[in-house]
Amino acid sequence: MPPIPPYVLSLDVGSTSIRARLYDSHAQLIGAVGHEIRRRASTTGLEDPELLRQTCETVITETLKEAGPACSDIAGVAMACFVGNVVGVDSNGNAVTPLYTYAHSGSGPEVEQIKQIVDIDATHEATGAPLHTSYQAPRLLWIKNHRPDEYARATRWIDLGAYLYHHWFGSNDIPSGYSVASWSGMLDRKTLGWHEPLIKAIGLNASTLPPLADYSDSLQGLTEPYRSEWKPLEDVPFFLAVGDGAGANIGSGRCTQGTAVLTVGTTGAMRAVVRMEESPIPRGLWAYCIDRELSLLGGAVTDGGSMLDWLHQTLRLTGERITDVELATVEPDGHGLTVLPFLRGERSTGWASDASATWHGVNASTTPADMARATIEAITYRFALIAQLLDQSGTEFTEIIAGGAAILRLPTWLQMVADATGKTVVASPERGTTTRGVAVLALNALGLLDSIDVLPATGERVEYHPDETAHATYRSAMVRQQDLYARLIGT
Repeated sequence: MPPIPPYVLSLDVGSTSIRARLYDSHAQLIGAVGHEIRRRASTTGLEDPELLRQTCETVITETLKEAGPACSDIAGVAMACFVGNVVGVDSNGNAVTPLYTYAHSGSGPEVEQIKQIVDIDATHEATGAPLHTSYQAPRLLWIKNHRPDEYARATRWIDLGAYLYHHWFGSNDIPSGYSVASWSGMLDRKTLGWHEPLIKAIGLNASTLPPLADYSDSLQGLTEPYRSEWKPLEDVPFFLAVGDGAGANIGSGRCTQGTAVLTVGTTGAMRAVVRMEESPIPRGLWAYCIDRELSLLGGAVTDGGSMLDWLHQTLRLTGERITDVELATVEPDGHGLTVLPFLRGERSTGWASDASATWHGVNASTTPADMARATIEAITYRFALIAQLLDQSGTEFTEIIAGGAAILRLPTWLQMVADATGKTVVASPERGTTTRGVAVLALNALGLLDSIDVLPATGERVEYHPDETAHATYRSAMVRQQDLYARLIGT
């Protein structure tokens, strides 16, 4: 089908790449229009916000050049962003701290400090997020405790999306969308305001946090030099940023119809879209707002594809990262290893901030393929535990749509997920589900769609069905992993 205007420009600010793409009114990708800049993910949890801003601007500029005459039909700009980030800015909106990301894990003592003050279960239910180093409250308390000069210089604490829009629109009062704010772990999901008990617990002045709004709120009227450089966008609405996970679910094409979405890139997450009132939240999972009515229920791991990169570098392997052919040479759980895949602490399902990685059973006959297969299986078991909790919550899903570069390049991994969860896995037929998802949200905000769930995926389905023998093997291996977890980390 030829492109049908109007169009949406989608920007995806990820941890390892920043890309923009152009979509038509049916959320079809318009040819090869788009630009991407790859980047190395921070290993410290600290990023340079100015460098990120400049990279985003280059990506938008190049995408507009590639779009040519189609620029005149752009009706909106949508943004997805890696979430759990915060930067301190001064009264002029200039950064006075690094951008702290979810990977900044030094705030374990602050987590314990907050747990002594607030009701842990009530906080989880209200915010949808457990108390953990990947969230904002302990991180802000850590900055206050360990970087007091930084903390004192900051007059406001904002997310990266608001930081970008401040520069592009010249306003110091850019809202955080409910989606991004929810991922901070500080949004009250019921009142859609900042959660006061948590703010009080860390001694934060609520006026230093941004106002809140739905993603459908937009900004128009670019300031110079952007008004001149991005002429086709000078008066086009820029919608508030949403979490990249929300974009990935919606972009899969069946976000509210019995489907969970698994995304594995640098990190990994399994999520299902639910109605806001479908609480309580099972212990071990989180729930983040998409908008006023919809939430994402699920869990995440900090190390997905990053674990394979680490293995490759640490073992000093030559050539490309582990291949699917090499993985397939090892039978399910046929390596004699039990792995806890926590290089940077654990998120779902135990949320042990100080957990570390363990390979148990390594001997002289262990091969790189054994190490890689055992590690990928170990990560897969964490996803299977998330799937079990989603089932127990009453979330009805019969298939898992899998996306993300790390997993799509390894069909054996896709089969592992099917075997470990006992559910059909569909390799996402979309490329760039996150940019497509935020395009769908923008089209909905523009009034061009009746629902965010009316556009099916556009590509061909490739399915992986669970094997009963492998499923039984993996069930036993998961018990073994949980036993090692209990011995080394806790129950």
